[in-house]
Amino acid sequence: MPEIIAAVDETSANSLIDTAIGAIPPQSASGSSSLGPFVVTYGVSATLVSGDVDLRAPDIIGLRDVRVNFTLNFSFGFDLSTILPDFCLPQVCVRIPCVGRVCTPRICIDWPTIAIPVSFSDFVEADGDFRLLATLNSGVWKVEAQIVGLPSLRFGLATGALLLAIGAAAALVLAPIPFIGPFLAIAVNAILLAIGIAGVTGLLGPILTPFVSGLRIPIHEVPQVFEVLPIEGPVDPRVTVTIDAIAAEVRTSDEDELVITADISA
Repeated sequence: MPEIIAAVDETSANSLIDTAIGAIPPQSASGSSSLGPFVVTYGVSATLVSGDVDLRAPDIIGLRDVRVNFTLNFSFGFDLSTILPDFCLPQVCVRIPCVGRVCTPRICIDWPTIAIPVSFSDFVEADGDFRLLATLNSGVWKVEAQIVGLPSLRFGLATGALLLAIGAAAALVLAPIPFIGPFLAIAVNAILLAIGIAGVTGLLGPILTPFVSGLRIPIHEVPQVFEVLPIEGPVDPRVTVTIDAIAAEVRTSDEDELVITADISA
């Protein structure tokens, strides 16, 4: 039988998980991807907000509506050659007495790739099941809840406006180009319309899923060896206690409880 037992009900577990997730610092990542003909580089920062707790025996903490608030800084690289055909100025050749045939050099125009910067903020929500784990690492017992499986993400309403934000940013970049700027802006918006919201979620999903898929929630930690004072009084000698084992589980009686037990030796 364990020497130490600590238990909280579902209401207290909500507060415990809220505090634990609130203590997780903001996370960040960067990388590259693609959106149709656009080459995308990005940097993302995200913070987590806890959802509602559902304790389920024997060892599952269910969380509904876990929220990831995120800010993305994009750079969309767009090769103008996908819209404008490359062309070459024709060579002109003349025959010069005593010199022979002389031709002008062949000059070809290769359209550049332009960068379209976009900043965007929104949130995604997910439901997830977390399994309780107790581990000993470097002399510290840790109780954590690790997500099980890969949750599906529900994007906020503002995500649908990302295409509009890209189109507006593209217009600012392309409009100053003489003669063809407005045409290019219209062409880019036509491409974005064809990509649609499915393309946006296909871009954002792999970027944001890692913030949830590997999530571990720290619930409690304690040194394996620590000193305690006997309850008789401060003049009694300190006692060194070793935690030999820790277990975490969900127990169901008249209500669901999150229970942590410890076996100790002096």
